[in-house]
Parts: sequence; structure tokens; C-alpha cells
Amino acid sequence: MAAFRKRVLLPLRRAWRRGLFQALRRLARALAGRPHGARRVGRLIGSLDYALRPALRRRDLGNLRLALPGRPDAERAAIARESLREFSVGALEFLQVVDGLIPPQRFLGELTVRGREHLDQALSGGRGVLGVGLHLGHFAKMPLWLAQAGYPVSIVIREAHQVPPGYYVAALERLGLEPIRIEREQAAAPRVLDALRRGRVVMIYLDQGVKTDGGVDIEFLGKRVPMPAGPLVLARRARAPIVPLFLHPELHEVVIHPPLAAPAGALREDDPTLQALYRLAEAEIRAHPAHWQWRYRRWGRQ
Repeated sequence: MAAFRKRVLLPLRRAWRRGLFQALRRLARALAGRPHGARRVGRLIGSLDYALRPALRRRDLGNLRLALPGRPDAERAAIARESLREFSVGALEFLQVVDGLIPPQRFLGELTVRGREHLDQALSGGRGVLGVGLHLGHFAKMPLWLAQAGYPVSIVIREAHQVPPGYYVAALERLGLEPIRIEREQAAAPRVLDALRRGRVVMIYLDQGVKTDGGVDIEFLGKRVPMPAGPLVLARRARAPIVPLFLHPELHEVVIHPPLAAPAGALREDDPTLQALYRLAEAEIRAHPAHWQWRYRRWGRQ
């Protein structure tokens, strides 16, 4: 059965996802001149995703029960549905800016910024900054805003199998970001350290989770899950500060928190910096639950 899954089911699944990705690109292109139409279509796609995939819907609602135990069932269902709608809108708009169909300014919209002085203070030390964000709202706006505001930005990415090789790398470079792609053939750690030593803001997403061993088990949104340790260890090696950068979607606001010192010694669950980051992340997600990706696959499998 394992061999059948690897040789037959996995290639079929990847082919389906590649086809779906190309269909979304064509749809994004067709709607590029109609921003309100793109939003309506994106919300419709999200509604269909919620309605037509009952197994995934039940999983999402189970996660929401753990993360938001005090909310009524009807409210949690509304949050799960709205999350998929907003994600679909964001996916269409991101494809439009990546393919050069709309300018970055239109994708970003009118963003206000709170706490920019914290980032400037952290960068003034000359050791770069590890910027940590969340998949909250149209999360690609954060690194793009940094680049548009004139900050030297690198971003750690993993390209999905359905995406043409190098597609996001080339697009990010056009948009003024330096991509650090996670690859089997080349370790990302030396490139992250190099970017920090060049005084850059290296963006990672705190809620990525890890596929294999190497993470730190931590309590997060009602689950015990392995979260990535590597970036925090690299910040320690580079003696770079860690700055949480979050997007408040409803307010169209970038919020930059004061810098945290990199963890000292071997990274453990009770490390004060690690706990501070994940408790802050939980508070952000619980304050804006309809804008977080409860459908995120790696999170859902835990």
C-alpha cells in the first residue's frame, strides 16, 4: 500500500495540484482589472471549499474547539468559513502581484504602521534582524511592505511541488526581496547567517511547524506541536535580535513589537524568548481568528 501511494497516488495528487495552481493563475489574470470581482470570486471559492470538503471542515472545527474553547459552535463555524474566504482572496491577489498584473502598492493598500522605531533600533546594532511573522491575513504583505519601505529583506521560503521551479524565487527578486529557498541540495542555514551578518531583515513565519525531527515541542493553540528551532538558533549564533512583525488585517495595520534577545544556550520549551514569542503569537491569532489559516496542512495533521 505504501508503494502504491508513493508511485500512483502521490503523483496524481501533485498533478491535480499543479493543474489547480495553473487554473488559479488564469483566473487571477482574468480578474486583474476588476479588484471587486476578484474579491467576490475569491470569497466564493472559499465558501465552496468550506461546503464541499466535510472531512477537512470537521478537522478545522476540531482545531478551533481546542484554540477557542469559550466560543459558541456557530461562531467557530463562521470563523472557519471566513478564514477560507479570506485566504482565497489573498491567494488570487498574491498571484496577481507575483505575475506582475497589479503593482505592489495596490496589493498592499493603505497600511498604517505602529512600532517602526523598534525595527530601526534593532537594525542599528549592525547584526541584522530575525523578523518573525504569522500566516495571519494576507501575510505576504509584511515582507513586501518591508521591501517597499526600503528595508533590506531576505525571506526563507519553501516552494511547493505544484509551483514551477523558481517561480516564486524570480518573482520575489523582482519585488525587491532576497529569497532563501529551503533545498535538499543546499542548506539554508549558511545563507540565513550570511544575510544576518550583512545587516538584513530575515523573515520567517513562526507558525510553520516542522515535518520531521529537529523542532521544539511546545504548547500552541491547545495542541502540543513541534515548532522550528533552527531560525532561533541561527539568531543566537549571529547575535541578532528577534523582532515580531504582525499584520492586523481588519485594521490594515502593520504592528512591530520591541526586539527580543536571541535564546541563550540549548533551545528548550521553557526558554523565555521562545515562550514570549509563542504566547504573543497565540494572542494575535485569537484576536484575529478569521484571518489565520486553520486549513494549513502541517498544522492540521498534528
